[in-house]
Amino acid sequence: SAGVWSEPAVEHFLRRRRITARDGAAVRWFHAANGKARAAEAARSDVHMIEADVLLRGGLGVNGDPIMAHPPETDSDNTLQEWLKEMVNTDKGIKLDFKRYFKTKNTFIFFVFSL
Repeated sequence: SAGVWSEPAVEHFLRRRRITARDGAAVRWFHAANGKARAAEAARSDVHMIEADVLLRGGLGVNGDPIMAHPPETDSDNTLQEWLKEMVNTDKGIKLDFKRYFKTKNTFIFFVFSL
């Protein structure tokens, strides 16, 4: 049976011949690509989508820089800006999960392409 997933993302990978069927289940993910080592591993992998978590350095009540980490962590070796610079050179889609330290919790899915 066909997997349930975002039609524009499935169409994107189908047009680029990265998947062979109009099936969201064919889209492969790399999860928790937060730190520099995991982000580099994800960028080199053959997955379609990379998921990572964004929070503010220092945690609740602090207006720190956006970093790539998952609670209960409050620090990381990777900032959001550094992470995006690495991902722009891949052919991956990305999903950013903005964690509870932001005033609102949102998830965004992007396709990042080098120019």
